[in-house]
Amino acid sequence: MNQDVVDRINSAGIPNALKAALKDLGQKVDTLLPHLPGNQHRITFLIGRVIEEATNVDADTHWWEVALDLITKAADGHGKAGQAIVEAARSTGPLLRQHLGSDDQVSLQEITAQTGMGICWLSDTLTEPKSNYVAPNVMSLAQAHFNEYAWFRAIYAGKAPVGFVMIVDNDKDEEYFLWRFMIAETYHGRGYGRQAIERLVEYVKTRPGAKELLVSCGQGEGSPEGFYLKCGFEHTGEKLGHEVVLRLALE
Repeated sequence: MNQDVVDRINSAGIPNALKAALKDLGQKVDTLLPHLPGNQHRITFLIGRVIEEATNVDADTHWWEVALDLITKAADGHGKAGQAIVEAARSTGPLLRQHLGSDDQVSLQEITAQTGMGICWLSDTLTEPKSNYVAPNVMSLAQAHFNEYAWFRAIYAGKAPVGFVMIVDNDKDEEYFLWRFMIAETYHGRGYGRQAIERLVEYVKTRPGAKELLVSCGQGEGSPEGFYLKCGFEHTGEKLGHEVVLRLALE
């Protein structure tokens, strides 16, 4: 961590405990960076985002929770230096939440040139077996640009991008299918997924002839099947390949 960054933290109008935590985390990350040759650029970017959001009250997007998650995942398994980072990140998280607050209001927002890379990185928070049930967001975004019926959005909770959703929005045949849906593992258990489905349903109901929203998913450990059932989807008895098809009535 260079002196300019240290000076920025010291001069910021944030609690002293948070200043100390940020400097401690940054210094420990610097110690481990030489041993992460494939991740140096990303980890440097992520720790920079954490510091930027902590010291700039006008930051319009909050990536810090995902950044801390990805930093700890990269550090895990790298001996004492890696464990020190994991512990420092765990100590920093609550201080950041206390300083920046949280917002449970979920919205669906367009993905921009500024947010696209971060939306792709959300997939990296997922661990097995859950990661086995959804394609990476980078693949979904690529596929979207070659499908005329693809409609996709980032899922936000307040200022924080927390997930991704994409549907087949076929107004010609009046067919609507939930193609991709994910919430970053960092945010599991907070109700964001259910709220995102509610926002999606609000959109689909505005589409021509929308009577139902379909989705398919695999079954087994880590499957989103239980989540969809809790959101009101029902089994149709049909299968799409090896996946079961579920239906949410919109009327």
